Amino acid sequence: MTPPPQVPPRPAPPPRAGNSKLAAPVVAPKPKVKVGAWKTIMVVDPDTDNRKRVIGLLREAALRAGSSDTATPPPPDARTLAVHEADNGSAAWALIEVVKPDLVVAEILLEGLSGMQLLRRLRDRYGGEAPATMFVTSMSNEVDRYWALRNGATAYVIKPFDDEFLRTRATKFFEDRVDGGLDLDSNWIADP
Repeated sequence: MTPPPQVPPRPAPPPRAGNSKLAAPVVAPKPKVKVGAWKTIMVVDPDTDNRKRVIGLLREAALRAGSSDTATPPPPDARTLAVHEADNGSAAWALIEVVKPDLVVAEILLEGLSGMQLLRRLRDRYGGEAPATMFVTSMSNEVDRYWALRNGATAYVIKPFDDEFLRTRATKFFEDRVDGGLDLDSNWIADP
């Protein structure tokens, strides 16, 4: 009878720092999605459908701002926004005191506090630290726009608006987060 073949001994794994004798497992790095810092936004509009539409566009803008490649959107699970909503100015003010948003998107025509009153309260209360304020409103008069911007609004968008228009303005906010982050002059198209 022939003896069974001899199996050579296995070499020991390379030593690892510390007390363990096993090598550290090699894990492939997950592809990173460049996502901007978390932002908190407040959307104030009496119309639920308008709120949902604006929130959706803001989420897209935040993802677009966090992606270095605008042609390929980041995965849908990349979270960049904390979103709060209110259907009137008084409820919005109470919530703003608690959540302290980075951006407030509001209609001017609100019950309780109007959008303009809300803006003035923000400026009075927080001064230079007040959140950026964008009006998305049905008020298309140039006087309304003038007073909104004069009182400190960051942008003024008239309803009905093009989705890409709002998405572009919001993307600039998420990329810059400076007072000049939204292009004020291009937000206004004069009536003929």
